[in-house]
Amino acid sequence: MPMSPIRGIRIFRYAVFFDGIDDYAVIEPFTVYGWSEITIQEWIYFYHPKMNTAWSATSAIGDYWTDYPSTFHGTDNRFDYTWIRSYFATRTVAGTKRDYYVDIYAYRNSWMNIARRFTPTREYSVWINASRIYATTVPAGEKTVLEWNPDTATYPVRYKRFVLGANIILSAIMKMMQSNLLIYSRALSAEEIRHNMVYPWNPVRDGLRVWLLAHPDHVKDIDDDGVLEWVDLSGNGNHAKLYGARLVELVKTPSRILTPMRATPVVR
Repeated sequence: MPMSPIRGIRIFRYAVFFDGIDDYAVIEPFTVYGWSEITIQEWIYFYHPKMNTAWSATSAIGDYWTDYPSTFHGTDNRFDYTWIRSYFATRTVAGTKRDYYVDIYAYRNSWMNIARRFTPTREYSVWINASRIYATTVPAGEKTVLEWNPDTATYPVRYKRFVLGANIILSAIMKMMQSNLLIYSRALSAEEIRHNMVYPWNPVRDGLRVWLLAHPDHVKDIDDDGVLEWVDLSGNGNHAKLYGARLVELVKTPSRILTPMRATPVVR
């Protein structure tokens, strides 16, 4: 059924900026183990070129190198990198790694709304600006990041935190901005993904485990340890510690920043 015209955010007033040198943020402790489904949805901006010639990653959980089950966004090891991939890696029955990924390089140097979704029927999909651009079915025998027990992992900490602006071991720094992060313990519908894209200040609440929204009211030192937190608005206490990353104001005046656009119907 065709969707009605909607109004979507094109410019954000605030974002958290990661300089691509030594900035990152960590939600810890945090695990997705035991979930049967997940949605990770973000408003994010990747700079090109970046500040280093190393691999870069962000939005990461899991051990891609040793145990394998993991998910993250990553680039190749060039300052003028030639790809950005959204990864979902699994461990096969044979004990090898299998990568499921889609290249999102075309969206560099622009704001995009990206969602990764894994359903109870084991469909993994990636959505850009509320349109599904990739989908596949993960075989039942393959272990995902949802099924890999942190307590028996080779490096448990890699399954007990979620990292922004870097990989899970706090290297591979990414130059980027982020205005919103939503993590759900369920697979959102196409309509819910679309809603969250259009209304980041009022996301779907059912199953919401993490909600970070860039705003001066939500970046502060809440535990008086000298490190700023990006406050989790979901009520679950999954705050992100900011190490170097900082809140920036992108729009200096509180002018209207809504522009008309028409949503493209999602093909199921």
